[in-house]
Amino acid sequence: MGPPMFRYFLVTGLAIVALASSADAGRACGFEDPNSATMQRVKLNLIYPNSLYVQGAVDEALREGVLLPTHFTRPGDFFALQRTTSNLRQFAVLVDDAASDLPQFSMVLMGPVLWTRFHPTVEGITVENHVAGPLPDDLVVVMDVPALAALVSGDVSGAYANETGLVRYYGNPAEIEILRETLAAKFTR
Repeated sequence: MGPPMFRYFLVTGLAIVALASSADAGRACGFEDPNSATMQRVKLNLIYPNSLYVQGAVDEALREGVLLPTHFTRPGDFFALQRTTSNLRQFAVLVDDAASDLPQFSMVLMGPVLWTRFHPTVEGITVENHVAGPLPDDLVVVMDVPALAALVSGDVSGAYANETGLVRYYGNPAEIEILRETLAAKFTR
């Protein structure tokens, strides 16, 4: 590899690092600005290795008929954000009775790169939609809109989502296991 190629890879690598380290504050999610989501997904895959595999798992589940077209949002759907935030609140309701045992976590939906924080307390789970990203010690859950819709509607079990990669986890291994077990227990078909 000669000097021009080395320079090319060096500049490309530095550009990727700069993108990965830039602040997310003020960035729109893909529901508001579909063009912003592509670069944000690349950045997420750098920070959370293999997180893009969730989209591959979604495609596979659609091909197998597990996920249905009704689970997906469509371009130009003005109510997609409202429906998705409603599904996020429903997700919290469905795991609410396990709240005192759950760690605090943030969920990102890969398609729109929509972040939501879940704060479990003894009174239940507080949901903070449309946030800039996770807090420093948060467990991070990566999912996508169709998988979330299928989980809360009862069309997909938590165990299936865990086994097939419709959901991925990043953070403390003990906390990951608690959340994996909760999904398997609370979302049954």
